[in-house]
Amino acid sequence: MLKQRTIRRVRSVLILVTDIVAALTIFSTAYFLRLERLPDYLSLDLWLIIATLISTLFLSGTYFKDRSYSLPALPTRTFFLCLAGGALCVLWVYLLGPNQFNNYFGRGVLPAGTLVFGVVATLNRYIVNRLYHLQERGIELLYLGFSPSCEAFVNESKNHVEVRGINLVGQAKDKLPSNLTHIANELTDEILNQDWGAIIVDPDHEPSKIEKSLLVRARLSGTPILSLSEYYELNWYMVPVKVISDDWFLRSHGFHMLGNPVTQRVKRLLDVSLALVLIILTAPLILVSAALIKLTSKGPVFFSQTRVGYQGKLFTIYKLRTMLKDAETSGARWAEADDPRVTKIGGFLRKSRLDELPQCWNVLSGDMSFIGPRPERPEFTSMLSQEIPYYDLRHTVKPGISGWAQVIFPYGASTEDALKKLQYELYYIKHQSLLLDLNIAIRTLFTVFQRAGR
Repeated sequence: MLKQRTIRRVRSVLILVTDIVAALTIFSTAYFLRLERLPDYLSLDLWLIIATLISTLFLSGTYFKDRSYSLPALPTRTFFLCLAGGALCVLWVYLLGPNQFNNYFGRGVLPAGTLVFGVVATLNRYIVNRLYHLQERGIELLYLGFSPSCEAFVNESKNHVEVRGINLVGQAKDKLPSNLTHIANELTDEILNQDWGAIIVDPDHEPSKIEKSLLVRARLSGTPILSLSEYYELNWYMVPVKVISDDWFLRSHGFHMLGNPVTQRVKRLLDVSLALVLIILTAPLILVSAALIKLTSKGPVFFSQTRVGYQGKLFTIYKLRTMLKDAETSGARWAEADDPRVTKIGGFLRKSRLDELPQCWNVLSGDMSFIGPRPERPEFTSMLSQEIPYYDLRHTVKPGISGWAQVIFPYGASTEDALKKLQYELYYIKHQSLLLDLNIAIRTLFTVFQRAGR
């Protein structure tokens, strides 16, 4: 535990030092480009601006991170905190007088420098957290109790490189899944004194009085004590639908945006505005793509299909056609890797996500949002809702052109894949916010530039 704490402190100091150097460099450059001379580094104004920005980030907790071994998230909140810090700098005008800061406020140095610093500070945290994420691979977990949920957890851990091993305390079966080591039947001081990345309590395990006392002591010493669903959420950004129950929904925090009409209206306004802008800007791309589709394969340019939307309402989705005209003569089926039904131009449109552009009309009509779970076909929805618990909950929000499952999990083409996608979608529904939507939008752009669609 001491080693991990030291690593986290080093990371925090590294981010702090990098921010200070970046702020000094950015504002000096902005000052030089605007006034053709370097600022006076002995004067108060520049250092007050830097101190205000750094203090805003510090007090908001952006230099601290409880866990460094989970998937590094894109810290978009940092950018908006920098904008807030820049706004706070305006207070110095009234406190110290406009003459002191005229070169920064009157010449536009502060706005430009704040915007650039916000981007650099965001990327700085993402890069440093990713480097330390790679360095901290190989944590050991302590698992208390044993049930089928434990086996599912062990199997899922194989997809996450940060978990080196899982150590079981409890009554074990004769044959344990790989990556799970039985070390004891009961929890002891000697076991707790080891350097565990986290201690996880199985949902079917009721700790004894002695175990509770030991767990409290471990928690107060800084070791994370988590339920199984909490570990999934905090580290893998998903909700394990086969572990939770109705009680989980009653007791778990989150789902705030579902009952917030103001935030929903803001999201709708952003959806409509962005849809209008994209339709205007991408009209030439759509026309060129339509011509290529018409020249290279028989059939209509646009493809329409019935999908299940908000509250289970059916609607018609529009896309550029990427498959052969008679692709589903034998019935509905999922797309596959290297699907022979996809045309040559269709493969490019799928990888670049250009085939999704006509869905801007669905956004304008209100059937879809830019961010949300991808809408599924009713043939698949009726089947999946019977096989996967809580599957219909994905319809409590509007479907989206892109979503959390799409940027985290590759394309799914089976019931098992649909289950994994639902776990990411429930995480999105629970933690939905405009910042998370922005995070997903940025990740979607990365996917488009990498041509990683399907």
